[in-house]
Amino acid sequence: MMESCGVKEVLDWRVKSGVGIWQPKALMLPASVVCAFSSRQGGVSGGPYTSLNLGLHVGDRHEDVVTNRRRFSDALGIDCEGWVAGDQVHGKDVAVVGRKDRGRGALAQDTALPAVDGLVTNEPEVWLTCYYADCVPLLFWDVDGRAVGVAHAGWRGTLAQVGLQVVAKMVEAFGSDPTEIHVLVGPAIGSCCYSVGEELAGLFEKEFGGEPLTRKQVQTYLDLKLANREYLVRGGIPPDQIHVSRLCTSCLPGVFFSHRRDKSPTGRMAAVIGWRKP
Repeated sequence: MMESCGVKEVLDWRVKSGVGIWQPKALMLPASVVCAFSSRQGGVSGGPYTSLNLGLHVGDRHEDVVTNRRRFSDALGIDCEGWVAGDQVHGKDVAVVGRKDRGRGALAQDTALPAVDGLVTNEPEVWLTCYYADCVPLLFWDVDGRAVGVAHAGWRGTLAQVGLQVVAKMVEAFGSDPTEIHVLVGPAIGSCCYSVGEELAGLFEKEFGGEPLTRKQVQTYLDLKLANREYLVRGGIPPDQIHVSRLCTSCLPGVFFSHRRDKSPTGRMAAVIGWRKP
């Protein structure tokens, strides 16, 4: 049976150098790990991308996105040249990356790792990123803070179990133990706003029963965060080590971009995780 996600928000809001950032509460993280989710506040982009758009692939001015990425990096105290990104095709492929990959997808979209929606590393100063505007960002770290991962999970990636693919890659590549991995499920469109058709609802009902679905009159609403959480529990991650944000990207237009709410064009937030030596 799918378990409740709880009621307390796991992220804190901070503004650093004018940049709005969501970060997990300090006690959740090993001292070595840095992770955060951007907002739409504190950038230089205009129009539908106002203002901290971090997506290079959505039609915004390239130089503005690079400026925004540098502002976000500076606010986190990390170097933008160390970012690594996948091309994000709503799949389940996960790449193991290291210091040799620093900069891939950081300042140009065509240098991102092709056909990749998940990244893992056990090397320091490698800042794993994913980009989203309603899809579910997943951040992973082991108890020692020496192996981390990221995944981009829309409904296709969720059903493809991209989160479990990240866990499997951490086990295979680094010897991580699933019982010692923590997962942070970031801001994404909530079941309050994500109405879906009956065909898609049926796919999730077949997989999970009715738990991630809410039916209100003629509309059916899907909870992608809950579905990802259930897959992770099935894969051996202890439920109390899965931390789920209650923030809905569609409900908060002043804080987040939302593809469902704003249509195209719109901007993208970023989720970032990595670790540094003390």
